[in-house]
Amino acid sequence: MKTFAWGLLLTFLAVSPSYALPADEIGHIHTLRGTASVTRGTLSVPATVGAPLYCGDLVRTGESGSVGLVLTDDTTISLGPNSELCLNEYAFNPKEGRFSLVVRMVKGTFVYLSGLIAKLAQDAVQLLIPDATIGIRGTKLLIHVEE
Repeated sequence: MKTFAWGLLLTFLAVSPSYALPADEIGHIHTLRGTASVTRGTLSVPATVGAPLYCGDLVRTGESGSVGLVLTDDTTISLGPNSELCLNEYAFNPKEGRFSLVVRMVKGTFVYLSGLIAKLAQDAVQLLIPDATIGIRGTKLLIHVEE
């Protein structure tokens, strides 16, 4: 019976594009300490080292958690404890000249180190932050967003 149920579920996912997995991986979780989670749509799963990241993912860290993300253009983003970040938009296709990085930093502490998108198309990077204190040095930013 379990085999039939799995087969039915996989068939449904294959023919229903609205329930398919995201198309392109944009990065992965590189480091993890403590607790963190990734929310994709309505599904929230514990973060694990090596787990893929997709556009629209919401990454949250717990009270003692921290996580390091590396995107395919080598952009690096670290989240401190009690932080929340949404990967709103991402495009990295140098052959077609498509570059875009839009990240919404909801709350917490972040370190952002720019990758190739910022080097090849500076205007293509947007860090969306509400009220924040920002420490800037070159292409490395320290950002703290109050709740």
